[in-house]
Amino acid sequence: MIKHQLGDARSLTLALLPGILFCLVVVFAAHHISEHYGSPLILTTVLLGMAFNNIIKHPDFKPGLDYTATTILRVGVALLGIRITFEQIGSLGTLPLLLVMAAVAGTLLFSLSVGKLLKVDTPMSLLAGIAVAICGVSAAMALLAILPARRLATSQVACTLMGVTCISTLAMILYPALITKLGMPADAMGLFLGTTIHDVAQAIGAGEMISPAVAEAAIYTKMLRVSLLVPVLMLVSFVINKDSASGTSLLQRCPLFLLAFVVILLANNLFTLPPTLTSGMGSLSQFCLLMAMAALGTRTNLLDLLTIDKKPLTLVLLNTLFIAALSFLIITQS
Repeated sequence: MIKHQLGDARSLTLALLPGILFCLVVVFAAHHISEHYGSPLILTTVLLGMAFNNIIKHPDFKPGLDYTATTILRVGVALLGIRITFEQIGSLGTLPLLLVMAAVAGTLLFSLSVGKLLKVDTPMSLLAGIAVAICGVSAAMALLAILPARRLATSQVACTLMGVTCISTLAMILYPALITKLGMPADAMGLFLGTTIHDVAQAIGAGEMISPAVAEAAIYTKMLRVSLLVPVLMLVSFVINKDSASGTSLLQRCPLFLLAFVVILLANNLFTLPPTLTSGMGSLSQFCLLMAMAALGTRTNLLDLLTIDKKPLTLVLLNTLFIAALSFLIITQS
């Protein structure tokens, strides 16, 4: 039995190795370019990944790339808890929570309303809304798990997910330059990035492009958004009359990386951890996120935006503009 398990582990490792090694090469190349030419490390990593986006179609590389973009990403996000302190949370006050709740609720209502005007089905409007409002493709996939499959057209789902990925990548590239030009304070920049960029890794990456202080505010705000995923899914499940058993499955579906993030955050603040441990966890987190950004880059082909169904894409784009405008208004008026 042990031999069988070892054989399975070896087969899995060999299947994942090509994609993981590719991401490792991209990260090292990006680090070299960043050191010698001064380009932002995260942005360079994403752009290099995008330059090789056809590799995701290769069967030898796809398993490792998928693993890096999901499991390694979640490890990196969980370890980010080591960077957040109670002092930082206290200095931000209640604004992040109020901002996130307003942005999530507002974006979902906006998506449903505009979806009717665009004659997009309600489930598709909800899919586009939850992807933009909470955490991108991850939130969309969680919603798909509780929606009846017959209510969604496969082609429109694919278009929505592709649109979310591409637009979130563009936001990660454009938003840091835009808000820096506007001269926003560091905390406000972090709040904006954490509330408006769809995918977790890209929100964190955008903050890292500006400064560690901005990244930390973005991390905290983004994780607040992620924490709303389960309550929103439970509400959707109740509205579409799912049976009571699904409530249990939703609770079980609470992202483990979010729980790990909270545990690490609490441990770092309630206990005195060795500096070497906290420093090592911070470095490992950054490495995992860079690996994930390389893998996510291979999934992004901006030319696909020209060929996909325009209604889901339009709705995702309008939702993105809405959450950005609403967040900017709340932050600047607070």
